[in-house]
Amino acid sequence: MNRYLFLVILPLTIFSCQFNTHDKKPKNTVVLVSIDGFRYDYSEKYNTPHLDQIAKEGVKAASMIPAYPSKTFPNHYSIVTGMYPQNNGLVHNNFYDPEREQHYKVGLGKKDGSWFKGTPLWNLAEQQGQKSATFYWPVSDARVEGMTPTYYFKYNKPTPYFERVDQIQKWLSLDEEVRPSFIATYFSLVDTQGHLFGPDAPETKEAVEYLDQVIGKLYEVVKSYPDPIDLIIVSDHGMQQVDVENSIVLESLGRYKDFECVNGGGIQYFLYAKKGADIEKTYQELKAQEDKGFVVYKKEEVPERLHFSKGKRIPEIFCEAIPPMTFRNLRGTVSNGMHGYDPYKVKNMHAIFYGVGDHFHKGQAIKSFENIHIYPLIAKILNLKVPEEVDGDLKVLSPALIK
Repeated sequence: MNRYLFLVILPLTIFSCQFNTHDKKPKNTVVLVSIDGFRYDYSEKYNTPHLDQIAKEGVKAASMIPAYPSKTFPNHYSIVTGMYPQNNGLVHNNFYDPEREQHYKVGLGKKDGSWFKGTPLWNLAEQQGQKSATFYWPVSDARVEGMTPTYYFKYNKPTPYFERVDQIQKWLSLDEEVRPSFIATYFSLVDTQGHLFGPDAPETKEAVEYLDQVIGKLYEVVKSYPDPIDLIIVSDHGMQQVDVENSIVLESLGRYKDFECVNGGGIQYFLYAKKGADIEKTYQELKAQEDKGFVVYKKEEVPERLHFSKGKRIPEIFCEAIPPMTFRNLRGTVSNGMHGYDPYKVKNMHAIFYGVGDHFHKGQAIKSFENIHIYPLIAKILNLKVPEEVDGDLKVLSPALIK
């Protein structure tokens, strides 16, 4: 038995909410798949015949550029909102909101969807008369804008991957009036192994090649239907081998009691100013220590490419480690592989993009692009109107579509 197929299968529950629907089945369907931590060059490093086939029969990007910071939840949410993290509210996996006087951590939004801004693709479909379904896409089990997809599951990591593919097949086989036109699913294994063992380890190779088999099965399912179904495969970020033995201990940088300090997953160090804090003095103290292997930014001086200077959730000061360096607390540990770095300086942060189906050109290679542009692409295929506040632009990816 494959080592990644679990013997214990926990029961799943489908949650259903009713919204306005049209009498007719949507003309087009999109299945969006994320392979967490699948670096842009893994298909070249390892054996991925199914992804290679999809590239020949569809569109493949040289890479996809994650939003900053190149972390899991901000990027999954940027993909489905078409907005940079500073605009969609999910600025990191962990952060502080001075207005709410609360710390955010992964999972908190399940209880309170008001943490999130923007209109996720599953909501966009529901609001415009179509049904949607998600199988573990990050944030999709939260009530964003008071809504959820028609069909979704509460996250249960051990659920076997081929069981998830079977569920997608069941959704695609539903009667017209209840069939979702937007389906999203998520696989975490490549990211898990990349963190534990590093991007070049045999364990990561095995995970990549196993996920390629899963994608191969899903592609067979999609092709078995006569209806126009487009399959889009992405990842949220890449992976970087780091120096486990020589990380930067945050406590060694100084004690900043006038700031609310947050360890941003080993790559960022956020300092939110309290009343009376001397921002310039603290900035200069940190600036003087950059030779330890990091760069420090003041909020108003963050490079424009990062789109990370707007809103209260962006701290007045933040530090970013420079690979192979990472941050850790005094009693903390560091994984072999990490992500979160500036994707415009660290190419290993780049992700993947494949698109195949009735609306994509065949055998087309496209240049690297930012992941916020996927949102208007999918909206175009599904004939959905895009909100004005979206950062993504259809012009970026329209050349990949058959007119």
